[in-house]
Amino acid sequence: MVLLLSWAAPGQSVAPAPVPDERTRPARIRSGELAEFETLPQARQRLLGVALGVAWDSPWLRYVAGGAKPGDGGFDCSGAMHFVMREAGLEPPRSSGAQLEWLRKNGRLHSVDANARDLKHPSLAALKPGDLLFWAVTEPDGAVRVHHVAMFLGLEKKDGRPVMIGSTDGRSYRGQKADGYGVHDFRVPKADSASRLIGYGTPPGVGEE
Repeated sequence: MVLLLSWAAPGQSVAPAPVPDERTRPARIRSGELAEFETLPQARQRLLGVALGVAWDSPWLRYVAGGAKPGDGGFDCSGAMHFVMREAGLEPPRSSGAQLEWLRKNGRLHSVDANARDLKHPSLAALKPGDLLFWAVTEPDGAVRVHHVAMFLGLEKKDGRPVMIGSTDGRSYRGQKADGYGVHDFRVPKADSASRLIGYGTPPGVGEE
């Protein structure tokens, strides 16, 4: 990050110069860049195709609190997943917490062990491209609150990098922080992170095979 300084004559004060926002439009990739795409069942291919297509077919969709369609100028995290799934012919609820419960009630939710740190952990063995991913924080009163949802895309062909798609303000892809809907690196939070990956699963209406 570049520190911008403003100079003033002796005895004068001046406000600091604004620092440019380093966040950019999120990355976009094609389905052919995903290692497993051609081998996936048709319903999963359709879901991923819709998710990737929204990023390619739209202008820069920034992170917008309450945003649930491109006409809002962008999405929040659950609004993005709601729009994508509706476009794919599914009937999801709107909020991230309700989307997690939707999976749970339909027997689709897999819990992630608190000790998981990467995709090699046994609790992530059932994760498939097209699955929803849920992050949560623990409130001071002990309540667990789901605060983020995204969709797992799988691994990139060129180097096996795990990636996801969704709307966020600040997550990164290959070192570049971004703002809005697009492709981001998939990482399991570190042990000292306040946020934890708590679960994942296939949206009802898409086969689990």
